[in-house]
Amino acid sequence: MSDRMIDVLFVSPSSMPLFQVEELLFDKNQLLVPKFETPTGLIELASYVRNNLDYVSFELLDLAKELNAYHRNLSGNLPTDYCGFVNRLLSQVETVPDVVGISILFSSSYLSSISLAKIIKEKWPKTKIIFGGGHVTFYHSKVFEDSVFVDYVFVGEAEIGFESFVKKLYYSQCNGGTDISVKDIKGVYDREKINNDLKGFIVNAEFGELLTDLDQIGLPAYDLLDLDYYRQFSNAFSKGAIGVMMDRGCPFKCTYCASMVIHGSGIRAKSNQRIIDDFLYLRDECGFTNVVLWDDLLAARKSKFTELARRILEEKVNKGLLFSMPSGLSVRIMDDKLLESVCSLGFDYVRIMIESGSSDAQKNIVKKKVDLDKARHLIAHARTLGVKVETNILFGFPYETKRHMQETIDYIKTIDVDWIQVFSLLPLPGTEAFDQYAKMGKLDPHNIDWDRCGYSSREFDTSEISAQELTDLVYDVNIYTNFFGNRNYLHGRYERAAKYFTDMVLWKYKFHIPALYMRAQSYLQLGDTDRATADLREAAIQIETNEISKSHWQRYGSDMPILMDYLDVGYHELCSSHPPSVDAGFVL
Repeated sequence: MSDRMIDVLFVSPSSMPLFQVEELLFDKNQLLVPKFETPTGLIELASYVRNNLDYVSFELLDLAKELNAYHRNLSGNLPTDYCGFVNRLLSQVETVPDVVGISILFSSSYLSSISLAKIIKEKWPKTKIIFGGGHVTFYHSKVFEDSVFVDYVFVGEAEIGFESFVKKLYYSQCNGGTDISVKDIKGVYDREKINNDLKGFIVNAEFGELLTDLDQIGLPAYDLLDLDYYRQFSNAFSKGAIGVMMDRGCPFKCTYCASMVIHGSGIRAKSNQRIIDDFLYLRDECGFTNVVLWDDLLAARKSKFTELARRILEEKVNKGLLFSMPSGLSVRIMDDKLLESVCSLGFDYVRIMIESGSSDAQKNIVKKKVDLDKARHLIAHARTLGVKVETNILFGFPYETKRHMQETIDYIKTIDVDWIQVFSLLPLPGTEAFDQYAKMGKLDPHNIDWDRCGYSSREFDTSEISAQELTDLVYDVNIYTNFFGNRNYLHGRYERAAKYFTDMVLWKYKFHIPALYMRAQSYLQLGDTDRATADLREAAIQIETNEISKSHWQRYGSDMPILMDYLDVGYHELCSSHPPSVDAGFVL
């Protein structure tokens, strides 16, 4: 019909809030380390559409990666504002796109994406701008209120809907048109289709049709990525990594998660052959040694995963590969044999997901329904398999009491893990927790500053705990669990303790006094007085020259008595006798 192409630019924004991006670009905040992950959804979407349509071309603007490169001083850019930063990158796009698709997985990306849409539309007025991803799936009607520059919103998964959209656009342009109707494409909305029918903050939208056979995606479009950068760098210390997703869907209804709503309650999986082919491609053709598995429910189908593990081992697919699992393992589906299959593949760590150490909260509040005795057993069993073991803890669920929180604190003292990720609950759109806080009047769905929402703090008080008390609790539990009460240190695993303090903290935050102090303590136990003394001296210098380090000393100095010998007498009186959470009634 025509030799014309539909040119698509996908954009993967940073999860960092816009105000922090601006601070980063002007080097105003030393705490900021921009994370980036493989945009698996976008490269799978590009691959699927490529496989079905021969008149579409793709480019990918990996903003999250570009910010990380800027932070590492590898981009060669001078300080600028967000608009200037984005325009520099847009100038490198090879072809003026017909369509720009922005994937907003994280609510913290929303305001920067609104700004991004304006910047793009001003540069390319005829380009159609699409918002998709987890956040806008539940905020689709609000998008059109917040931006006149966004043309379409995709709700839910997008493979089938985006293919239909591109087809319509192609045939329209071949016939001299520029506009299309999306009224018959499931999960795709324009202003006319939304029709201003705002029922609360969410219109009961029809989700995009789910792709049942994930093998139709084929090999994800890794060619759209800067693979050299991904081979060198990642969020982990001193190593690159690439992300893979093997399954979609989750049958569980945890109150803090919307995965089941977006991807459905059924598990849809790529075939084992497809997964093996992807691993071999990444290892042999792309040169990756670290692979991040982003499944929401890893090993959800026990027999399928066991067979996959058997083939990977027999065919030596894992030779030269190290796997990691940020989303962790479900206690409900794990057993000893399945855990052994997982660990046999060669994981950097296993993360046993717990979230709360209160049995009552597990059943009635979090609704994760973790058997805490079973979780403790799985952690102990993983230890016998020789792998590092981590877990996650959340505080701040709706209706969670201080008693529940104290039960969690008490529980984590009974498990032998290498590290605990401690967060405050971030109520995300589409989750039961979000709806509960909205009904309680603690947040207004129509008026949320998404830039100020994060996993370390929240913006509202409850009758049970204030926002500041919750922030203090999360911080204090992290310090007393991972540093002063570090399980590796307490159990005499001093080399592992020192490595964790380095890899988890000090490579990014050289001013972190509890990490420096406990690494020094580990070195002392190993008989390495030179490195211990160097860390203690560095801690003293940081306390005297860095405000963040000074605040650490003021808050936790009484737990670091050896540092007294390295500080002037004037600093001895600065430290508190106990942290803020003790004042709030918690026993740390």
